[in-house]
Amino acid sequence: MPAGSKFADGLVLSGRNVAVSGPEQEGGEDSDISRQINAVSGVSVIEWHRTSPVSSRSLILGTETFFDKMDEAVLYFDEEWYASTEGALTMEECLRGSDELIFPYQCLTLEILSRFEKKNSTGMPGNLVFLLKESPCIADTLRSPAMRNGVSAIASPVIAAAAAAFAAFAENIAVQYGNQPFVNVLLVRGDRSTDIVASDVELAKWLGGYLQALEDNGMKASAKKSLAWLKPGTKFSSGTFFPFGKR
Repeated sequence: MPAGSKFADGLVLSGRNVAVSGPEQEGGEDSDISRQINAVSGVSVIEWHRTSPVSSRSLILGTETFFDKMDEAVLYFDEEWYASTEGALTMEECLRGSDELIFPYQCLTLEILSRFEKKNSTGMPGNLVFLLKESPCIADTLRSPAMRNGVSAIASPVIAAAAAAFAAFAENIAVQYGNQPFVNVLLVRGDRSTDIVASDVELAKWLGGYLQALEDNGMKASAKKSLAWLKPGTKFSSGTFFPFGKR
């Protein structure tokens, strides 16, 4: 938050209670009250210090405090948004890219998997979604100069490298945990060339509907299918999953 507000709204419209990460708040008890009010409307904002493993665990525990349990988690790497906020290519920017755009996603993934294993070992698996919203990088614009059209921000080497790290980590987690009964790993990627990706609300509504169909049908992705990237807008098909006991 606040960058994730529209995506959170879309998930609420899909019938979900949503906890979203936010920066450190000032105000002590007042900030706690504001979070409770947000939770009533379906969105709870919970502090997340991206470089802190303890904070990643607290983000999950905070979600369970508001909503009793956590059935789904979406790790959203918005390459386009990161590209629009980056600074000059410096040593400091390289260090920030590693500390804030690579390690935090990996740390949070491990905490989510640990929680799903503890809570979902005998029921319907939890859903872990890696969502990559792509943007052209500098190398892409040399291959295709038309990409410098002012519509999308151009990712620097730092942002492009972090996005590639996110994708590689996601794929390998999908393979390593694809056969585990406690988690469904889903990979999703797309760019703003499609209307559904251009709108965070529509993207979240589609994802929420897809996850709901997965749960309603009591299905789990196979290990092989977990490795395949879904294109936003794809309709759920039970042919890519196998039956699993419902919650």
